[in-house]
Amino acid sequence: MESNKLKVLVMTNEYLPNIIGGLGIVATHLSRALSREGVEVTVLCAGNSKRLTISKPNDNLRILRFPKSTRYFHRTKQSFKAKAILNTVSSKGFTKPDIIHVHSTEFADTANWAKVRFQVPIVYSCHSMTSHGALSALGKNQTKLIRSASRIIVPSKWQIGATRKRYPKTNINKFSVIPHGVKLGTSQSKSAPTNLLYVGRLIPTKGVDALIRAIGLLARTHKDVRLTIVGSGRMSYQRKIRALTKQMGLTKRIHWVKKSKYGAVQRMYTSYGAVIVPSKKESFCLVALEAMANGVPLVSTLSGGLKEFVNAKNAQVISDVKSSSIARAIKALWDNPSLAKSRIRNAHLTAAQYKWSSIALQYQSLFTDLNKVEGQ
Repeated sequence: MESNKLKVLVMTNEYLPNIIGGLGIVATHLSRALSREGVEVTVLCAGNSKRLTISKPNDNLRILRFPKSTRYFHRTKQSFKAKAILNTVSSKGFTKPDIIHVHSTEFADTANWAKVRFQVPIVYSCHSMTSHGALSALGKNQTKLIRSASRIIVPSKWQIGATRKRYPKTNINKFSVIPHGVKLGTSQSKSAPTNLLYVGRLIPTKGVDALIRAIGLLARTHKDVRLTIVGSGRMSYQRKIRALTKQMGLTKRIHWVKKSKYGAVQRMYTSYGAVIVPSKKESFCLVALEAMANGVPLVSTLSGGLKEFVNAKNAQVISDVKSSSIARAIKALWDNPSLAKSRIRNAHLTAAQYKWSSIALQYQSLFTDLNKVEGQ
């Protein structure tokens, strides 16, 4: 019966087509997968239009996109205005949810207002710690969610430690580990092994500068090595790594692509001979899982949450984030084509364990159990 459907109110700043990183990918695919499983999902997210827009992709999924105007969004606090958002939602015939599921810190105030109004629990998917620190506007919002959430979902065991390091008083029992999901590809890379790809934010912890230096080392003996860098970040860091590229004489070898639309990035994978993930820390790393799912050789560190699904059987491992180590790992991939093929097969089997349908069932089970305990 309709009344027996689990009702989830999702709050996320990022949602297709407005995807910046992994958070938006997860929020989009998870809500779709849950709706296909019969969960009634209402998504509140940021929109591109100057007015509220509402869409209903299927019978169980409704999406309300709010403009970041002064009516709905407080720029100084980096927070959606709870009263305006919830009053608008109520005026559109929204009924009481069973669970409030928050992905983005910008919705902290709205989630807390909804918790009080509807008397239902908050589940916070903590994708990572805010990079601006606990005292920033986004950091303060994250603190509110950490404190008010009945359950904090993280994509890796490593992220539990990272979260408790910043919030040491958080009860360990509030955490649940549910990894991110992926859509399995149907083809494999047919590109030259020397045609390399990096996808991700351009920030120091991603190891992009060490990767650029590694390309310089490889170029001494491999004249056909090329690297495409897809992503964006703070202009100061972008200027730094572009200057490094010029300084090393690599401007013709390194191609820069500003953050592309999600679908375009997914189609890029099989056009490259390998995906490089030289990160110093990762809460999970969807890019690594997407490379596996799309049949592209992966060259990666085991930093943070990466080590929970990346290993020497499904990827060429980078021992540490030094240019020499990255170059050595890439060359090892090139020198062992039969091993690379074996790893591609194993990687696809790994990715198959993370299909969105399976991940959605884990969320649905958690939501149902929490609703029985706290939502009655």
